[in-house]
Amino acid sequence: MPRLAVVLNPTKPVADAVRAVVAAAEAAHGWEQSLWYETTVEDPGVGMARVAVDDGADVVLAVGGDGTVRAVAEGMKDSGVPLAICPQGTGNLLARNLGLPLDDVVGAVELAFGGVDRSIDLAVVALRRIDGTRDFRTYTVMAGVGLDAQIMSNTDEQLKARVGMLAYVQTGAVEVGRNRRMQVGYRIEGGRQHRTKAQMVLVGNCGSIGYNVFLMPDASLDDGRLDLMMAKPASLVGWLVVGWRVFVDYALVRRLRRKAGHREDRFTSYIQATQLTLEFDEPEQIELDGDHFGQVTAAHFAVAPGSLVVKVRA
Repeated sequence: MPRLAVVLNPTKPVADAVRAVVAAAEAAHGWEQSLWYETTVEDPGVGMARVAVDDGADVVLAVGGDGTVRAVAEGMKDSGVPLAICPQGTGNLLARNLGLPLDDVVGAVELAFGGVDRSIDLAVVALRRIDGTRDFRTYTVMAGVGLDAQIMSNTDEQLKARVGMLAYVQTGAVEVGRNRRMQVGYRIEGGRQHRTKAQMVLVGNCGSIGYNVFLMPDASLDDGRLDLMMAKPASLVGWLVVGWRVFVDYALVRRLRRKAGHREDRFTSYIQATQLTLEFDEPEQIELDGDHFGQVTAAHFAVAPGSLVVKVRA
């Protein structure tokens, strides 16, 4: 009989409910008793996912926020074992981009037992630290440097718990007001280096942050490409242009099933590639799927096509 493994963030209040729902689903589907692994501060799920695969799990269910899902996905990369998601975070971005149940433990668990398999890409990144060492990571949704990383690292956790995504809006308004621009060098597909000033650099595996907001309108989880988006406004007028593109233009492009295509001007850059390198004149903060990963002086990104299997709706 097949067996589910559950990688659970024990700090989430829904933990006990998940155990009860999983037990009922085991009986209904005739599966063996599930394996359970709890994340820790030191290991948010990478090691637990690898152990679950080694222990013979047929499906691994990640219960937690974007950080837990990212870590479990990293541990399951290229394993061929399907990942199911019970989203319990603020953004739940991978779940949103996959159209998975939100705020529905029963529906999420049911997909773990009865969903269909879909292969998606992962993004892998080599982070160069201030001391010259390299740190290799995997993520599912987006990496952000500059404004995006500052918002993620400076948003109050208690405020997030109370108002959810709105907490990022408050922090974002403060950070935008600082109008901090960084010097960025970037190479696409190993080509020549380009240089620009930008407030924010995003490298995405998928393009939506929910609520019909598309930062990268051409992005797809299974197209074998990454999407680079840089916001480069130098004034309030520039920010208005960026806002129009994100909230209106890109949303229309996506809704009408058109292509945004390669765009570069003094306000934004939007480029697709299978690999790209960013270099910074000064150390910059970076976030991966909403989690802060410290300061970097450079980062090399590449796509790992079809390297993760996920459980989705039929």
